[in-house]
Amino acid sequence: MSKVNDIKNRKRLQKTITPTQALAETIEEDNNIPLKEEINQPRKEEKKVERKRVSFDLRTDLHKELKMQSLIQEKNIYILIEEALEKYLKEAKN
Repeated sequence: MSKVNDIKNRKRLQKTITPTQALAETIEEDNNIPLKEEINQPRKEEKKVERKRVSFDLRTDLHKELKMQSLIQEKNIYILIEEALEKYLKEAKN
């Protein structure tokens, strides 16, 4: 659990600025790095998709790893699960 806390602490220590400072600051464009808003934006096909709430048991070690990846990638856990299931189901069809 210390890894999760370390990641959370690093996120807290990141530079925070006021809106006024942000407007005054010049921004370098780097198209290779997605913005946090872009990462968590729903994909176009997801806008029309209905979701179903499900409940299932998951091994503790998998849950910890999933939480860590969620923090590192700055994505919601359900998005990571959906992506993994889509990949698995696509491979299972072939």
